[in-house]
Amino acid sequence: MTIVNEGHSVGLEKEFYVVDGSNQTYQQYTIDTIVKERMQNEMKAYDSDVGPKCYVDASGPFEITTRPCTDLQQLSDDITTTYRFAKEESEKQGLYALGMGGRPGAPDDAAGLHVHVGYANEGEADYVFHELQKHVPDIIALSANSPSRDGMVKCLRQYGNPIKHLFDFLGAGDTLFYGHTFSPFEKTGRSSVIYKRDDSNTVEVRCMDTQGTPEEDTAVAAYIFGIAEKAKEDFNNGVEQVGIGKEEKRNFKRAVRKGMEATFRVDGKKVPVSQVVAATLKEIQPYLEQYDCPDEVIDVLNERVATKRCGADDIMDIYREEGVGGFWGSLTRPFLLSSKRERLIKHLGYRDRFEEEQERQDDDPSSMVASPT
Repeated sequence: MTIVNEGHSVGLEKEFYVVDGSNQTYQQYTIDTIVKERMQNEMKAYDSDVGPKCYVDASGPFEITTRPCTDLQQLSDDITTTYRFAKEESEKQGLYALGMGGRPGAPDDAAGLHVHVGYANEGEADYVFHELQKHVPDIIALSANSPSRDGMVKCLRQYGNPIKHLFDFLGAGDTLFYGHTFSPFEKTGRSSVIYKRDDSNTVEVRCMDTQGTPEEDTAVAAYIFGIAEKAKEDFNNGVEQVGIGKEEKRNFKRAVRKGMEATFRVDGKKVPVSQVVAATLKEIQPYLEQYDCPDEVIDVLNERVATKRCGADDIMDIYREEGVGGFWGSLTRPFLLSSKRERLIKHLGYRDRFEEEQERQDDDPSSMVASPT
């Protein structure tokens, strides 16, 4: 494929589940056609090859993708608009788009966020690939958005099988968790944390959870893009690169379990991941400014550093508010009354505006759309 903007490009793919209030039925196909039509008619842009586009992924979730963007404002506009279409069309039918890396009570379901960064040549791709590998632990911490069923562990695609948890804890879980493999540059694939895509001339970071809002999706992508752009400049200036070591892989597992509360080992010292992210943000700030990163996206990154929270913390707050958090909550969650289950799904679906939506429906009960039976 053609190299876009001499390799200075970024794109993202966002997966998510569309469910009814019972959380029992996938409803992705009910919005597929209408979202595609709205992208064609309102965005005046739809490309079934490179994006922007939408489709139901073979693994289950609905997926929306941006075009290869030459700045971060365009990336934000693409993902914000397409996700708004999907949520609006879901809500019209009494359905909920879940902006989270899993689905409550369905530990085998996973919804990922994939970010593509372009490159100009093979040497640059190699350098960017290895630089991004070193930052996978902090990228994971920023993007953790799928707490496990007990509402305690922040984890990406961690499938709820205690044997797999044990193997991962012991450090033998690379082949048990899809998307967790640190592959060499020459042998990457879809199970790798970073995938070198010859078909699109991009390096694809695959190991993140989908986020709750498009601003959060863009924030994760901006962090990755900033690291990649700095790496390209270092490569062209002949800066020697330090390879990835064992500690980065251990930090990866710490990030999977603790999110933005994790403490990493860096040069033999204990360092909070928030400090690592803050230092990286300072380094990549000129590149974020150069590529028109929206203020609200920068605010997301700064807030995660300041609060030491990620999306998984927000979900666990919702679980606690709805009385289904903690160990005992995980045991009772499958047996919730239908009304309580729907309230949980609605809270997860609206997430950033749940209280506002509840007040609106209390003031005007006729505005509430009944869930399909």
